[in-house]
Amino acid sequence: MILSAVKRVARRFLKSGKGKQWNPKESASILRKEAAYERRLLRDTSRVASCFASDVEPVMIHTYGKVGSTAIHKAIGELPQFCAFQTHFVSEEGVAHAAEIHSNKEREPIHLKVGECLRKELESHPDRKVRVITLVRDPVARAVSDLFENPDLLASEEGGDLTALPLEKVVEIAEKHVLASLEYSEKWFDRELSGLFGFDFFGEAFDPAEGFQIMAAGRISLLAGKLEMLSEKGPAILGKFLDLGKDLEIPRRRARDTTDEGALYREVRNKLRLSGEVLDKVYSSRLCRHFYSDSELAKFRSHWIDEAREAGQ
Repeated sequence: MILSAVKRVARRFLKSGKGKQWNPKESASILRKEAAYERRLLRDTSRVASCFASDVEPVMIHTYGKVGSTAIHKAIGELPQFCAFQTHFVSEEGVAHAAEIHSNKEREPIHLKVGECLRKELESHPDRKVRVITLVRDPVARAVSDLFENPDLLASEEGGDLTALPLEKVVEIAEKHVLASLEYSEKWFDRELSGLFGFDFFGEAFDPAEGFQIMAAGRISLLAGKLEMLSEKGPAILGKFLDLGKDLEIPRRRARDTTDEGALYREVRNKLRLSGEVLDKVYSSRLCRHFYSDSELAKFRSHWIDEAREAGQ
């Protein structure tokens, strides 16, 4: 573990051109961070193996990100009868693609290593029952939240610091990200649910009014639902899905607008308005038509539509 951390520190200095100006204090600080990373990596990956070696049931909160999964993971993580894992990429293709995206970072995200370990354990235990929870969200709202979660990836050409940019520039970046985010989301469901677990996810009819649906495919029990209805129906359906005999209390999730860049996030959401053409592509997508009713989609559309732009056409 320590040797691995030392190697990464050395590579970092050589890559940055500081190899001939080695600063002992700076290198010691980096080494401490690397060692902490190695300890957490060992802890989290070992936890996967320990779970599958025990009788404790694994629960994967497996989502495409920015859909409220952290709150659910925290709630289930407090139940001793389950091992809860919050994942975004588990499939071989998904982990490889995400690792490539993060290749310019100093360290590979730990959740990718955990996802890889989970896939290997799933393959090694083909009869092991696994519960999977996934959520969806209005694609435009999700795209804005994703931008603020990953500015170093999505605004790298602008320096990765959204707070240093003019509001109009951040809105422009968010607008460009909407369709890219939708494309990623659609591919994610094919790769990380249908492909990973071997069933046609979109082949099962979904009732938008109910907001949640429990499905079964062999050893996999899957709960799919909408973030917009999590507060209203989530506790009851999660309690049912997990066979708790009662509702599962979900802690208040971290709202993006309560973070340090919350003011900018609110401004971007208030300022962002999209063309009818873009919104038609978003809300006619397979993902939206599967989970949301016509009235829900119309409500989303009316919120984000650029009425001035449409009137000028």
